[in-house]
Amino acid sequence: MLKTICLLVFCFTASAQAQKSDALVQIYCDKPSAPPAWAFYERALIDALDKAAGVFYDQYVDENGMLTFKERYESGMNSSDDMYEAFRGFSLHTALGGSLEIDKKNRFAWEGITKQFTRYGQIYREFDSNWDWMHHGEGYINFYPMGMVQPYNEVFKDRAIRFAAMYIGEDPEAPNWDPELKQMRAVMTGSRGPLMEWNKRDWTPTNANLTYYPLPFLDIPGIDSSTAWINDHPDNDQFAVLVKAMSNRMAKGDVPINMISTPLIANAYLYTGDEKYIQWTTDYLTTWERLTQRNNGIIPDNVGISGEIGEHTGHWWGGYYGWVWPSGTHIMRTLVLSGKVATLLSGDTRWMNLARSQIGVLRGNGFIDGVASIDPSELRKRNVSEETIEKIRKGTSVVPWRHDHRGWYHYREEDPELYLHLWYTSQSEEDWQHIERLAEAQKKTRGRITDGDLEWAYFVKGLNPGYPARVFQRELKAIQHEIELIQNEHGYSETWVDSKWMAMNPMRTSSLNRFSIGGIPIDTRGEMLHSQVRYFDGETQRSGLPRDVAALVKRIEPDWIEVEVVNLHVTESRSLIVQGGAYGEHRIQRVEFSKAAGPNRSVGNPRSAEVYEDDAGMRDIKEVDGIAFAVKLDPGSASTIRIYLDRYSNKPSFAFPWDR
Repeated sequence: MLKTICLLVFCFTASAQAQKSDALVQIYCDKPSAPPAWAFYERALIDALDKAAGVFYDQYVDENGMLTFKERYESGMNSSDDMYEAFRGFSLHTALGGSLEIDKKNRFAWEGITKQFTRYGQIYREFDSNWDWMHHGEGYINFYPMGMVQPYNEVFKDRAIRFAAMYIGEDPEAPNWDPELKQMRAVMTGSRGPLMEWNKRDWTPTNANLTYYPLPFLDIPGIDSSTAWINDHPDNDQFAVLVKAMSNRMAKGDVPINMISTPLIANAYLYTGDEKYIQWTTDYLTTWERLTQRNNGIIPDNVGISGEIGEHTGHWWGGYYGWVWPSGTHIMRTLVLSGKVATLLSGDTRWMNLARSQIGVLRGNGFIDGVASIDPSELRKRNVSEETIEKIRKGTSVVPWRHDHRGWYHYREEDPELYLHLWYTSQSEEDWQHIERLAEAQKKTRGRITDGDLEWAYFVKGLNPGYPARVFQRELKAIQHEIELIQNEHGYSETWVDSKWMAMNPMRTSSLNRFSIGGIPIDTRGEMLHSQVRYFDGETQRSGLPRDVAALVKRIEPDWIEVEVVNLHVTESRSLIVQGGAYGEHRIQRVEFSKAAGPNRSVGNPRSAEVYEDDAGMRDIKEVDGIAFAVKLDPGSASTIRIYLDRYSNKPSFAFPWDR
């Protein structure tokens, strides 16, 4: 009897949900088509990732959801981020069309790791006690996609709200935010609040890795080598001296890397729709815009607890994850990340201007498109290496990655990824021209485009045919190799380092992200998903591509995109729901799609496909004026759908499109 009641409830719920999705504008794709190779590869990749996630989980996760690791782990601030990051791509894969079980495994492991590292001492109140936002961001990159799969999960919604409260001034136990100055109070923040002083234990075992980086400061008495990180001899404890100097100059006040917190705040907004999260995000970016204006157009990498630039370092450079240490360019990635978040929440692409201006600062101090006639001695005065000088002569654009008392230095090639983020968000011709400039330079100096971001950008402009199939093939081969490595694991967990599982993670979701939804990969650095569209199964009412359906975003233009959709099943129809943007932020104005030329074609006639084999078919137009539309795909059918978008005109939300 109970089973019968449960079944009736399930059927009633499913029927009610189906009625909701039926209310969406629907188009019918009935044009039979020989499936393209990329479609088979895409579905094979989804299946391979399903299996790879299971193999990884079964090998490394115990019955409590904890990773097989040390019984005791005494470390400072480090490590928990790597454990969470080991499951990057799990829930995202489900959101793209992978098995629902993968998301369930991710949630169970998230709970287990949280308990595990609470026992170790790094986690408090389910959040990292104190760590920088470079690492917070890496750890919580796997937290954000969960809302796309289960937008109404109250447990994770509550966590999203509680975690955001720690950074917007609503958690008295974690006063990380200064509401008057509208800035962070410290570099190291978390569930225990701002950490204003550092000691050696905080930096253990991270110190061993830092020997491979330059020193953060060159004027610390007795410290002239990065080996100081591991030199803690009682008679000459350089490690203690180094940490003390860093604590005095770096610990207090705000740094640009803290803007990686913006996806955490956006995550709470996507669950709740509370406008306070938008206000906080734009307030915070406005703070850094004003600091940049005060610093003659260059973003300072440190501001003291009083709001004064260089209050603790004495300079506008020298802050934590700043222009000097450890690598300089993290500032740029922080700016494009936070700019995209602010654009998503506010609907205004002007929030990309800060990132654009700073990329321009680097370009203005670099050597663009090569300078064949420049005097090498002048370049050497600017600390340009011989290898880089040769690249400049051959026409490669280089920009400085660092700045200190010597000026700009550490010249390296321009990073195409930065321009990709700008163009992707703004869709401006100016930003596209920089992508084109770098791509054509690679063709000139290397014979072809070698950067993956540029290759994809050219593909969505119709300039790189066949690219998806090649990438899918490569990914399938790599996943097979990674599965073999996991299955042949013979290590001993007590000897493993904290990055072990992150390195073994086989979830290669980047190509599926790029090609199926026209998204930007979110593998590292605290990113949240940004995409042209996102899909849902109209029959099962879940996120992701339906079974047997493949999708490819083929073109991206300022006002429209083109998506090819294919139903690989030869006897069953499929229902696909297409949403504008990852969170419904893009309003869909209308769609233009291909259908069979003959209005009386019988789907049941096996020879009907032959009749239209060489027929280009017809194009139809349907007004949508909404967040999403539904596509009924006949067996073995395919269609290229042109979707006209009003970008960033809707309020984004995790809610399913039929519930909005």
